[in-house]
Amino acid sequence: MTIKKAILRGLLGIPVGVFISTTIGLIISLIYGKLAVIPAANETVNPLSAYTIQYVVSIVIGFVFAFGSTIFEVDKWSIAKQTTIHFLLTSIVFLPCAVLAGWVDSDFLSIAIYFAIFIFIYIVIWISQYFAWKNKITKLNKELKNR
Repeated sequence: MTIKKAILRGLLGIPVGVFISTTIGLIISLIYGKLAVIPAANETVNPLSAYTIQYVVSIVIGFVFAFGSTIFEVDKWSIAKQTTIHFLLTSIVFLPCAVLAGWVDSDFLSIAIYFAIFIFIYIVIWISQYFAWKNKITKLNKELKNR
């Protein structure tokens, strides 16, 4: 993995992050029957500013998650080291973004709950990816053995 590859992948992640965020915002808005730019929106932020914050946060998150995916391509690192670095990168960036976007309140309890949910989701995704790749490797090894 090169830094150039990581940056290029990060740039490709920007539209994905914006798409996911916009889609989630649209679904929430349709459920509640009104535009919900920030779920915890208050009257101190006008809708245009709220939407701009949401958009910029989506760019940052899309970039960081795509950029961070290249960490798992550093072959000389153990899976534990890759996972630890990826987890730290994504959680350190995602938390301030979530607070800035109004997805999470800035009090201790809200952040603790957010972090518990983040860790749970991270573990579920990590385990599913681990077994998906393990199955692919097993199939490839069987195909190579049968040649």
